[in-house]
Amino acid sequence: SNGLMNFVENYRKLSRLSSPVLAPVSVGELLGDIKKLFASSKVHYVYHIEDETRVLMVDRSQMEQVLINLLKNASEACMGQPNPEVVIETSYEKEKHIFRLSVKDNGCGILPEVLDKIFIPFFTTKPTGSGIGLSLCKQIMTLHGGSLQVTSEVGKGSCFVMKLWVKR
Repeated sequence: SNGLMNFVENYRKLSRLSSPVLAPVSVGELLGDIKKLFASSKVHYVYHIEDETRVLMVDRSQMEQVLINLLKNASEACMGQPNPEVVIETSYEKEKHIFRLSVKDNGCGILPEVLDKIFIPFFTTKPTGSGIGLSLCKQIMTLHGGSLQVTSEVGKGSCFVMKLWVKR
């Protein structure tokens, strides 16, 4: 019965995702709290922020939810490595008006046969995972008119890239 209760609760989270309430948020603001939250001695976090003053029209709490999930997954993925490291990088493609934020880890990577399933609701490879984290992230990015993509190499790590269209 506990399993069924967890399933129902997770299904509610997926189905009740509200439309984003867009407001101007600077990249520096968005990542500032994330930096504090993920200040860890176990994992080395590296930030390469192209322009902290760049303003995005996003739902801050939803974007934070995406970042927290991606960073948590990246941290867990590289925890078994001798020098666990997560690199957060931002860039802006001026000609295409696309803001890009990537989260790259030096973890174990994702198996090729699993890679195309990781955004499917309730799919998980973790014994205690619910399988909704990455699905929610993808949904949030889609609701913002953006995208979430992944590349991975077994034994070398994974890289998740968030893309948002920016007026400017």
